[in-house]
Amino acid sequence: MASFQNLSSAPKVNHPFHRERGATLIVALVMLLLISLLAVGGMQGSIMQERMASNAHDGSISFQAAETALRQGEADILNTLATRQAATVTARLTTAWDWDGANPAPSGNGNVGIQVNSEPVYHQARLADVCSIDPTEPCFERFQITSRSEGGSAEAITVLQSTALLPPE
Repeated sequence: MASFQNLSSAPKVNHPFHRERGATLIVALVMLLLISLLAVGGMQGSIMQERMASNAHDGSISFQAAETALRQGEADILNTLATRQAATVTARLTTAWDWDGANPAPSGNGNVGIQVNSEPVYHQARLADVCSIDPTEPCFERFQITSRSEGGSAEAITVLQSTALLPPE
């Protein structure tokens, strides 16, 4: 017969892990918290970059729409005598950068499509004539054209201004 050892009489080993049963859970929770904080920080950076890209896109749309309106205003001044005569009695904008597009009333609007928050507008006004020193030479007419546009949102505003110098007719 085979002899069997008495298992109950085997010496008991005292494991130091019996006292640290909850430490693993605490360490795992702390690591999970740190990973969560890193993920939230990364998301905030991505959200900020997305907002900046959206604002840059709105600014680009606003600039292109204002440029279109400015070109339309310049073409009206260069090609239409009635527009020049109307611009002669129109008051200049005192603060072009602060023009709301409504007061004083715009001379016209640019047609740019549906991407903008509102249609771009332009304002035309006659400035003082430019004359030569030689009194026999005719004076040139000078006009100021100011355009204002909003981009995809009302916060993206662009105001552009140009001066047109026309020979007398």
